Amino acid sequence: MSTARRAPRAAAAAARFETLGRSAERAAEFLRTLAHTGRLRIVCALMAGEKSASQLVRSAHVAAPALSQQAIILESAGLIARRREGRSVMYRLASRDARALALLLHEMFCGPAPSGGRRTAKKRGTNR
Repeated sequence: MSTARRAPRAAAAAARFETLGRSAERAAEFLRTLAHTGRLRIVCALMAGEKSASQLVRSAHVAAPALSQQAIILESAGLIARRREGRSVMYRLASRDARALALLLHEMFCGPAPSGGRRTAKKRGTNR
């Protein structure tokens, strides 16, 4: 194969590799954001719909200061949104990707999926 033919192929391969690298970085950042017990609980609690801060404290089992701190991180990543309603702060999921991952994790680790399907994750160290 001539050098002239290899150059476009090499450029295309380099472009694919660069795109893969950017995609992997975005995916890793998304997973890092959700790889925190408190943030994951917040996202899971919001799967049922919009909640006030006090409802979210109860349903996500996080303290109010922790909710505020973790919600800022989730909001800055675009995963949740908040709005004021009178004296209350209302939170909701703002990311389809966060919802999709929460559904998958729920199905794997929490039992029956909300839609009725069931898939059980294997426990670590077992071959079942």
